[in-house]
Amino acid sequence: MVDREQIKSLLLAYESAGGVSDEAIRDAELRLGVRFPPSYRTFLAEYGNIHGTPFEIAGLSQEIAKDDEPPYWWDVVACNIQLRRVAGELIPKDYVAISDDGGDYKFYLDTNRRDSQGECPVIVLGPGMDGVVVANSFIDFLRRSIERTIDF
Repeated sequence: MVDREQIKSLLLAYESAGGVSDEAIRDAELRLGVRFPPSYRTFLAEYGNIHGTPFEIAGLSQEIAKDDEPPYWWDVVACNIQLRRVAGELIPKDYVAISDDGGDYKFYLDTNRRDSQGECPVIVLGPGMDGVVVANSFIDFLRRSIERTIDF
């Protein structure tokens, strides 16, 4: 069961795009061919996307893109479709990029590995890092990101 209050307390100080519908979440899952873990689904439904944490978190928003401006929010679907196009088979299709460190390292939900509650670990890929688990769940990643305790 997802602890909504824990997510709320972690994200209280950060700018949010606003939640999205269950239909938008299902559409994103269909387009990526994955099932998001419950905590990430809750994050998308209640916050959509956030700015301000040490690592920006990719999500969904209701923002309409303008041709002459880059999007304000990091869209999880567009980001992953582009990564898959560029990386090809180097990144497994069940990895969903949700964040990066602003440099060479990207953080992914490993949607293939799940615990008894349906949560999946967050792993890092980058130079010298090939799928190292940095958090046991999306909520754990949020907490550790905000506390700046992600080690890799």
